[in-house]
This record gives sequence, structure tokens and C-alpha cells, in this order.
Amino acid sequence: MTEEARNNAPRWRSRLLLAALLAAVAVAVFWPATEFDFLNFDDDRYVLNNPHVNRGFSIENVRWAFTAVYEDWWLPMLWLSYMADTSLWGPDPFGYHLANILLHALNAALLFWILSRMTGSRWRSLFVAALFALHPLRVESVAWIAARKDVLSGLFFLLGGLAYLRHVERPQGAGRWVLLSCMALGLMSKAIVIILPFALLLLDFWPLRRASALWGRAAWTQWRPLLREKLPLFLLALAFILLNLRTHRTGGPDYTSLAPLDRLALVFPNYWDYLRQVFWPARLSIYHPDVDVVHWPTSLLALAGLAALSLLCLQQRKNRPYLLVGWLWFLLALFPVIRGIRFGLAAYADRFTYLPSIGLAIALAWLAADLVPPRRGRGALLAALALALLAACAWRTRAALPLWKNSIAAFENALVEAPEHALLHNNYGLSLIESGRAGEALPHLEKAVENSRGVTSFIANLGMALLLLDRADEAILRMESARQRLNPDCEFLNFDLGLAWMEKAEPKKAIPCFERALAAAPAASPNWRVELARAYRDDGRMQAYSNEMARAVADGFFRADVDGLRLYYLSLWENGYGRRAWTFFRRELDRDPANVLLLNNVAWYLATRPPAGADPAESLRLAQKARDLAGDAHAGILDTLAAAQAANGQFDDAVQTASLALRQAQAGGLSDLAGQIERRLDSYRRRQPWRE
Repeated sequence: MTEEARNNAPRWRSRLLLAALLAAVAVAVFWPATEFDFLNFDDDRYVLNNPHVNRGFSIENVRWAFTAVYEDWWLPMLWLSYMADTSLWGPDPFGYHLANILLHALNAALLFWILSRMTGSRWRSLFVAALFALHPLRVESVAWIAARKDVLSGLFFLLGGLAYLRHVERPQGAGRWVLLSCMALGLMSKAIVIILPFALLLLDFWPLRRASALWGRAAWTQWRPLLREKLPLFLLALAFILLNLRTHRTGGPDYTSLAPLDRLALVFPNYWDYLRQVFWPARLSIYHPDVDVVHWPTSLLALAGLAALSLLCLQQRKNRPYLLVGWLWFLLALFPVIRGIRFGLAAYADRFTYLPSIGLAIALAWLAADLVPPRRGRGALLAALALALLAACAWRTRAALPLWKNSIAAFENALVEAPEHALLHNNYGLSLIESGRAGEALPHLEKAVENSRGVTSFIANLGMALLLLDRADEAILRMESARQRLNPDCEFLNFDLGLAWMEKAEPKKAIPCFERALAAAPAASPNWRVELARAYRDDGRMQAYSNEMARAVADGFFRADVDGLRLYYLSLWENGYGRRAWTFFRRELDRDPANVLLLNNVAWYLATRPPAGADPAESLRLAQKARDLAGDAHAGILDTLAAAQAANGQFDDAVQTASLALRQAQAGGLSDLAGQIERRLDSYRRRQPWRE
């Protein structure tokens, strides 16, 4: 080992230890997100209802990832990362959340590693990376599964920075090709990585100091070779810009009619929105409402403020070059997603600060160190200030995490910010439906329809809520009127109309609705084909039923037999669609009246998850029939009977039956079931029915 290597070894080990510690802290702070659910806002489309993702790795799915433009994006690395989660952890949300957290922790460690090597300043670099890791604005990027784009593209962005540092140190090595590969992989994760060559030019100014002049002949002499070496990166960025312009359509209204000057006027105030969020992250939300009214005095004032800050940083370029680099990093990294350049559903998004905030953190860390005069205790003072700020960030981040635990929490919070927004009311209503609260969902879905001025999918969701509230006639009237008036081919209206006619036991009227829905959306969830197959079955068209079930299985439905159908509708019942499931099971009980398992399952769900319009006495009748057929030897059947008795107000009988079920479970060594029965028994003694 050389003398230089021996001297560098302790520094290398301490840097690695600090990077690992930082990553561990980031994992600890964000760990509660591993228990969060999917959101019905992009998570459903990206993962939950994406058959290519939720079946994991296969040759077919990998081919799809590289050849499909999905949700208007060509992002093969994103889809492959989700497939890896599915293959490793299964389809539950835990694995997807864990991957987001680990990616973010790795990014924080990489940022520290790169900055400390480039600047030689270990503690300032650690502060920048820790602020990046723990800032409350990271919550959206980490806790939202669909925001994987941020943490995954961030990984390749930072790996590109590491490769560039290697290239600067050893220009004849493979660093340039590794850099180009990292940028390509990053762009296949999120287009924001087009900023990489601009960021590298800033790093050339400081801290790498490969160029120092900003104008004149000397500047061109210094910058020309640096621009030339990054030409492949700029060409790659241009290619992806053209690709995204071709494939991506923004959400919301059509803004192409806005004059270029009006679009420009939206840019400058939007930068201040992001600055406010970075320095005072008090209003975190999945949605910040757009206000696209051009107010030129405000825009000019915002422009003047940005220009003044830019000039101040420019004046300090010799003594404090980090100010210019950090400020320009923020402006340039945010530019592709700033309002006026980008249009969509929101004025700004917390997640869009993922990479831009690094520049501000660099400027803050180095400025603070410069402003504190060199005197005794300076290091302790800076450390105390840094720890206090990081602790505040970590506390605010942990406090904000529960806003993302499920769709209900996310949209309740968002509606505080935008109480009239149609999409938020719609998604909140869907979340309430899925938790079995269709009555609470109805006014929100009504509000969504009222404020959206005729979005047919919102009307379909309103129809679904009416169906679940046993108001099928009203649902049919609303949806049929909208279908004829707005869009006869809307797949959502046709599908939900089919469900409404099935609720009315009219499969002949339901079948053409389902067929129109599938014709309009042939790649819809295989569950849609299951509903059509069931309609064929109820109409006596058994060959058509078999054919459609085979297609559903080919599309990803798990079983083609009757038990597969029953498990599917039990799952629907568990997910808030009890009325739809009960309509199916009424017919099944007519077909198979002596099936003890079927009787017991339906009685349990009627007793513990009663759908609107269902008679509680029906659960008791079915549970008693199951007991008559099976006898008293089965603890699970007795447990169901007790729940049905309690649902009908027969609490003394429920206590007696549950006590017998408890003895049977204990005698049979069924400790888990015994514990559950004990909890239910306590509820019956308090004269309360058991609800799941």
C-alpha cells in the first residue's frame, strides 16, 4: 500500500461510516410508510391494476416495459423496478413502500459521498445530505408508491454525478460511458434527468473549479472543452424531450391557447411558491390547487425578486461561488416542471423539489459556515444549529407521514387545501366506498359531478355509490341519461350500467352494457370480463360464460371455476362493494342451498359487513341453516351464528353461542380463532354487534 493510500484509508472509512449512518437514519424516519396502503391516485394505475407489474418479472412483462407507452410515459426502468418489488415481496404494498425508502436512503448516502469527495468538506456535505434526506418535502416522493419516479431517477442522477467525478479524476477511464449510461437509465425512470448536463456544468464552476471565467475570450476557452465533452448528454436530453412531447399529454384543461407571454408570467411567481415550501413546509398535500390567472404586477414583482437574488449571487461568485451554483441549480432543476412550462392538475407539487432542493441546501450549508466567525466554539455552535434544524425537519416529516397512510387520509388533507376540487372529491368518495362508507361518499361524488361539468367517469362513480346504497333505479336513470347525453361509448358508464342491471336481476340488459365497456377498453381489468361472464351465466349462456372466463384468466384473473367467482365477490365485499357481492350471492344460494361453507361465509359478511338494503334477519337464517347442517362441532360456524344473533339484537343468545364456540376453539387448539372469539364475546356482553 502506498503512503497516499495509507493516509486516505481512515478518511475513506469514516466517510463510509457516516454515509451508512445517514442512510440508517433516513430509513428509521420513513419506516412507518411500510405499513401504508396503496392510494387510488396513480398507485392503482401504476401498480395495483397494472397486470404487467403485479405479476412480476417475466420475458413478456420485460418486453412490455421497453415497448409500451403507458399512462402517456415511456419509463421502462420504473416498471421494471415495480416488477422487482412484486417478485421479491408479492403484490402487497409493503414491498413497494420499502423499495421507495431504501432508494431514498441510498440517494442521501450517495449525495454525501459525492459532495464530500468533490469539496473535501465532510461535515457540510453531511448536513446537505441529511437535510435532503429528512426534509418534509421528501414525504410525497418517498411515501407515495407512484412517486417512485423521483427516488429512482434520483439514484441514477447521483450515480451519474459519481461517474462524472471519476471521469474528472481519470479522463482516460470508462467514466464518460458510465455517465452516459446512468443518464439514459435515469431518463427511463423520469424525464427530469435532462437537467444532469446543466448540473455538471455548475459543478465544473464549483467545487471542481474546472472553469472560472463567465464571459470574454477566456470564458470561451475554458468552457468550450467542457461543453464538448457533455455534448452526448445534451443530445440524449434532447432526444428524451422530443420523446415526451410526442407521448405525454398533461392532465387538466388545454392550455395551448395561452399566449407565450401569459405562460411566461406564470413562471416567476411559481418559483416563489416552491421557495416558500422549501423554507416553510407547513402546507404539505398531495394536491395544491392551480390558479392560472395571470396578474402581471405580481409576475413582474416575482421576476424582480428572482433577478435581485441572481445578481447578488453573481456578485459573490469569487468569494462565495457556492451561492451562484446552489441558486442556479435550484432554478435550472425546477425549470422543466415549473408552472407555465409544465401544465397539469396542480399549481406545484411537493415531490418536484426532490432534486432542485439540493442546490438550496448546498448554498445554505456553505453560507452558514462562512457567516459564523472563526472563534472558539464555532464548530459546536454550527453543529448545534444543524442538529436543531435537522431534528425539526425529522419531526415535521414524521408528523406529515400519516397524511399518506391511505387514500382517505390523503384526500381529507387535500380537500382542506382545495375544498371545491372535483377530482379530489371523486377520489375521496371512492376511498370512502372502498371502506364500506357509501353513504358518506355520496355527497362528495355529487360534488365531483357538479364541479366537473360532465366528466362521465365521475358520474359512473356516483352511480356506483347509489347502487351500493340500494338505489339501483336512481343509478340507472342518472347513468343512462349521462351516457346518451355525453358519451355513449364511455366504458365506465357502460360498465356500471351493466352492474346496475345485474342488481335488478336483468342480465339481458346488462350484457350489451358490459360488451360496450369492453369494446371501448379492451385492456381493462380482467374483473370486467368476470362481470360479463357472470351475466352470461345468469342468462343461461353457459358456453359464452366459459369462453369469457377463459379470457379473464388469460388476462390475469386467478381461477375460472365457480369457487374463483365466489372468492372474487367475497373480496369485493371486503373492499366496500357489499351490495354488488350480496346480489351475486343471493343467486348462488339459490343454486347451491346446502353448501355449508357458502352459507357460513355469506352469513358472516351479512352480519359483520352488512350492505345497504340487506335484512339482518337473513344473516341469522343462513347462519342457523349452516349450523343445522354442520352441528355444534365447528367453532367457526358457531362464531358466525353468534355474530348473526348479535346483528339482530339477540345479545344473550350471542353470548351463549360465542362461549360455546370459544370452548370448541380451545379444545381444538385453535388459539388464533379463540382469541378473536374472546374479543367478539366482550363486544356482545357490552350489547354491541361485531363489525369488521
